[in-house]
Amino acid sequence: MKHITAIIATRAKDMKEFSERPIFKSLQKQHDVHDLYTPVTFKYKIIFDNQLGLSKVYNTCLQDPAYKNHILLFVHDDVVLEDMFLAEKVINSPYSVTGLAGARSADLKKAPAWHIMSEKADWIGEVAHTKDNKTWTTCFGETDGRALLLDGLFLAVDVNVVNKAGVAFDEDFDFHHYDITFCLDCNKKKVKVGVQPIRVVHYSLGDSVNTPEWRVSAIKFSKKYSNG
Repeated sequence: MKHITAIIATRAKDMKEFSERPIFKSLQKQHDVHDLYTPVTFKYKIIFDNQLGLSKVYNTCLQDPAYKNHILLFVHDDVVLEDMFLAEKVINSPYSVTGLAGARSADLKKAPAWHIMSEKADWIGEVAHTKDNKTWTTCFGETDGRALLLDGLFLAVDVNVVNKAGVAFDEDFDFHHYDITFCLDCNKKKVKVGVQPIRVVHYSLGDSVNTPEWRVSAIKFSKKYSNG
């Protein structure tokens, strides 16, 4: 039996509030489908009223003995998990860290967002978005391939592999750049990172680069990772 556990750190204070988040119904559906019909267990853990940085939350889960031999799916609560073959795709992924979209290259001296740090020709993967009752899919490039960077909205991580390699999320980064720094470290330590064609819908346009919090984190990233 293979095990996937989705980890959702949410600002929702309780299950009633969480049930209004985009991910809720699809999360339960993934659990029910795989519990009944497949040799994969799909469970989830919700961290309610989360005020900690995502790096701290995710590292706590990676280091929890209960998740040995698991794949942990770190996913945002504004994501709908539409793909009914999600678990099979994650389990059979050739990558130890599997995402949906990212880039094969990075210029660390540019603003630290994966689509800004890389050339368009090196973009990879696809993600669907929704806004104002309109849903569309952005295809960045091929949907199965190695990557240097991944977007943190969806990261499926093989616990045994990353722990053996000594990789962890950088706890200097809370809600921004935790994904970029993690992927850089994975690649540095020979942990395979890549994308798979997994259907989700993201209820965000990824425009956090316009926030003051992102800019503060970007300065920190520049000083630590690009000698900026």
